[in-house]
Amino acid sequence: MRVGVVGIGHLGQHHARIYRSLPGVTLEGVADTDPKRRFEVGTRLGVRAYDDWRALLDKVDAVSVVVPTTAHKEIALPFIEAGKHVLVEKPIAATVEDARALVEAARARKVVLQVGHIERFNPAIRAAERFIEDPRYVVADRIAPPTFRSKDIGVVLDLMVHDLDILLEFVKDPVARLEALGIPVLSRSEDMADARITFAQGCVADLRASRISMKKMRKIRFFQRTAYVSIDYDQRRVSVFRRSRAVEDEVIDPSALDPTEMGTDMQAFVFANLIDMEEFAMDQGEDALTVELSSFVGACRGEHAPVVPGEHGLRAVEVALRIQGEIASYVAREARRLGMKMPDMARDALVDPAREIDLGEGASA
Repeated sequence: MRVGVVGIGHLGQHHARIYRSLPGVTLEGVADTDPKRRFEVGTRLGVRAYDDWRALLDKVDAVSVVVPTTAHKEIALPFIEAGKHVLVEKPIAATVEDARALVEAARARKVVLQVGHIERFNPAIRAAERFIEDPRYVVADRIAPPTFRSKDIGVVLDLMVHDLDILLEFVKDPVARLEALGIPVLSRSEDMADARITFAQGCVADLRASRISMKKMRKIRFFQRTAYVSIDYDQRRVSVFRRSRAVEDEVIDPSALDPTEMGTDMQAFVFANLIDMEEFAMDQGEDALTVELSSFVGACRGEHAPVVPGEHGLRAVEVALRIQGEIASYVAREARRLGMKMPDMARDALVDPAREIDLGEGASA
């Protein structure tokens, strides 16, 4: 199977490196507009490096598109229309219209369109799947120091979209209500964001993302009737908490316990008698990107359906852009309240007919 990579920056170079090592796969070439990157990666991997991605169109069976989000449709669509399988990095596109165009084209050409939501291949997520059923409340935190690598998009499409994808995979209900706020700090779009999503059947999710933090944290927690499931993406650890059998069978009534009879270590008493906890630590050596690309190759060969098809990328972008619209509305209202200059993200939203921005009663653009 002949593959190529368009965009060999921080992440794209690893796509190329991994394809180079997969059995039954030939890395036919890479493409990038940066001559220094082309020379360095092409030389290191021993492959042809092109300045124009179009040179790969008739040389590959499949391609990874790892370029800025705003260029995803421009580059991915011609490959799809040429009958090539495509893995496009997350998010699938910068607009719902672009995302839908890619999905519809892939469906028409009967080619694989997979989206690079890599957390689906995180071993902690895969281990936790069997414990998650009917979540009622979900909390996700994804914060990181600045990298300045995704300057063309805000933190919602850059980071929060990972957790949106996971959330929408486990909660299938339609979104009934959405609230969000956020602020731009070092870029034109939001760098910090907080969203609350309420689903039709009552599940509520709070998602927080920041790319200007002093530390890194990536966690998601699912609260449900029978268990609390905590997933640490970075540590690849899953913790599952349940009421003990004694509590479930009403042998012990927690509300009737006398704290003085629990001894000096109340926590030890609780987790020995009232709460059962299981912890699962995953193999730190397993590389999620290698698993993702191997899965993509398998889907291209017809061995299975893509784990993250274009339709899933589309649904994540649809919700992400609704969140961004709410944030732009919030930022615009705050600017007016404080008599400040309208930030770029709010001004851009005001002139974008695809977004309806509510500035409050009596306000105008």
